[in-house]
Amino acid sequence: MNETISFLIKIIIGSLILSLIIKYLGPLLSIPPSNMNALIIVIILPLIIALFLSKKVLNKVSNS
Repeated sequence: MNETISFLIKIIIGSLILSLIIKYLGPLLSIPPSNMNALIIVIILPLIIALFLSKKVLNKVSNS
């Protein structure tokens, strides 16, 4: 149980850091507005979190 809570806290902190990077460093980038760019920006954060979660699940399965 404690391991699960610590992992969730790490995910939340990582998500917060990525969100702050996007918020404050995003306007410094000159990205042309288009539907594809908006879609990529919206989807990339959940994909990164999903990769970390899947890595954790695979590690847990291989250790069992």
